[in-house]
Amino acid sequence: MDSNPTPIIDITHLALSSPGMFLNGDAHRLAVYHGDVVAVLTDSPADGRHLLRVMATLAQPERGEYRFNGKIMDLKDYRQCLEVKRQIGYVAPDAALLSNQTLRENLLLSRFYAENDLSIALDNTLDSLCEGAGLSRMLDRRPSVLSDGELLKAIAVREMGKAPAVMLIDRPENFMEISENDNIFNHLRNMIGSGTAVVFVSHHSEMIGLANRQLTVAGGEIRTASV
Repeated sequence: MDSNPTPIIDITHLALSSPGMFLNGDAHRLAVYHGDVVAVLTDSPADGRHLLRVMATLAQPERGEYRFNGKIMDLKDYRQCLEVKRQIGYVAPDAALLSNQTLRENLLLSRFYAENDLSIALDNTLDSLCEGAGLSRMLDRRPSVLSDGELLKAIAVREMGKAPAVMLIDRPENFMEISENDNIFNHLRNMIGSGTAVVFVSHHSEMIGLANRQLTVAGGEIRTASV
């Protein structure tokens, strides 16, 4: 964990209303710091994903105060959350590509908006990730011609290419091979090594082995523990 005491994401008095379950944060706080790698363990995929969506500012909690880098955010104000969304990598089945844009344009969309420049090209990181994921030949094609596996890889590459402060990943084993031979997984490990915070929902033993903290979502509560 970084010496900076300000969490990247800090939600106090958290309560979530999600399908079939009501969740309460024990100790009344859910904080993610620079360098944190947090495994979310739950038997309910819907509850785990809902928690990640709230952390990504894509859904509102039933109750709670949300801070990003110490700043209180109004999750009802989409425009206020735009800058935060660019600093969060969100990799999940509900993270889609724009169907009327090429893969290249999808990968660059965040930069197009932030820099107000449509002439920018893929940087070395995105180039390398696309090459390793077998996506380089697909860059000028639209998502409809990609296979399901290619689409999942493309979503992971797009979010990692944002160089986010925190990565939120729902079932990373669906978006990459959890193996030293996988380019996307190795990039994720490099991000962890550089201090990028990561929160993921998974029961994959090798992923859980990367974590320094765990959240258990069960019995109507969120419980935290070090590992």
